[in-house]
Amino acid sequence: MKRAQYLIFILFVLYLINVTFDRIKGGERSILWSDGEGFYDYLPGLFIIKDYHKLPPGSIAPYFLGTSYPYNNSNGEFVNKFTCGVSYFEMPFFGIGYLISKIKGVDPASYFSPIYCKAIAFGGILITLLGLLILYKTLLNSGDVLKKNSAFWTILSVFFGTNLFHYATKEMGMSHVYSFFLFSLLIFILPKFFKKPNFLNSIAFGAIFGWIVLIRPTNFILILLVLLFNVYSKQDIIERMKFFKQHWMNIFPILFAGFVMVFPQLLYWKKMGGSWIFYSYADEGFKYWNKPKIMAVLFDVQNGLLLYSPMVILMLIGIFYGLKNKKFHSPAMLLIFILATYIFASWWAWWFGGAFGHRSYVEYYAILAIPLAGLIQKVFSSPKPIVRISFQFLLILLMVYSVRLSYLYSSIGGPWDGADWRWNWDKYEWIMSYFLKIF
Repeated sequence: MKRAQYLIFILFVLYLINVTFDRIKGGERSILWSDGEGFYDYLPGLFIIKDYHKLPPGSIAPYFLGTSYPYNNSNGEFVNKFTCGVSYFEMPFFGIGYLISKIKGVDPASYFSPIYCKAIAFGGILITLLGLLILYKTLLNSGDVLKKNSAFWTILSVFFGTNLFHYATKEMGMSHVYSFFLFSLLIFILPKFFKKPNFLNSIAFGAIFGWIVLIRPTNFILILLVLLFNVYSKQDIIERMKFFKQHWMNIFPILFAGFVMVFPQLLYWKKMGGSWIFYSYADEGFKYWNKPKIMAVLFDVQNGLLLYSPMVILMLIGIFYGLKNKKFHSPAMLLIFILATYIFASWWAWWFGGAFGHRSYVEYYAILAIPLAGLIQKVFSSPKPIVRISFQFLLILLMVYSVRLSYLYSSIGGPWDGADWRWNWDKYEWIMSYFLKIF
């Protein structure tokens, strides 16, 4: 980057930090609420209470008062149903919150204080920015996406044009921005792994993939990206099989690194649940596996993906453009998108609770950015200025739509889940009256 570009990036970072702290001002506790509290609870349990057997459900704000649901073992002890992968990211920022509390004379044991919440919020936006930087570098290094202009517009579109913006600036206690970072890191390292499958690259790949699965086990489907990376034909599949056969010894460092990432969770399950493998979600499951709510996941007013993040439509167009031209890992992208959609549509709460848009897709934007970048570069290469300008206007329009909808969602009030949540079509005038107001 040139010096001016570094300055622009620094200003962009400062702007987003300011936006983040402005959005959470007065409601800092919402950062560590619901799922966010579950991911976070591992840290006070380990470093402050120092005994998971004594971790109260919800601590200062009990779970029964709205922040999540209690799960107890046979001894009546609270068992965290969420996994600990997000807490790995939050640990250094938890430490910062602890030190600031000490300096300000605030009891460090008040681990849901605004100080801790702000520290976690800062960590969330920082991790998101790092994920975007890695993704930008991946696009520039891609043989399909060479122009900085296309990569720059792609990053803007992914961040401002989807619900990634919402989860990076408002609900960064959830898992999605951290998984977005890991997805970006995986797509960055995969070319290096296939080009030079040595011990270090294998360790890095195994650790990243293990971390991804630890945070959300269903994201294991990303293994398809590994198997089908740059695969477009039967001959490519044969070559990929030859690669894994030739480098079969690499499976050991990959599995070892993945196991290291997952092992703390296994210890927790053994300690609190009595088994190394423990299904902590109790009666929650994939009740719609034989009748998946696919159309609802994509189009329903209750978090429908394409209604809240229509930028995804351009990502899908990019996939089909890539299929035609054998680019952008499109077969893998399409298969992953279809399988992910089926999984989400099979879950008992296919809308995934109180969420802005369908939040489970947020991390997948890191890989869907590649076909989107291909589409953007294709249009930007048009010799007709009207085509280029119109497409840029469309991208900006979709970004404004997504950001404005995020502010609308977080400023008007709930309930944002349950039978009374839905923005039915008879509320259209009400929605538009708020939507068109200035922030």
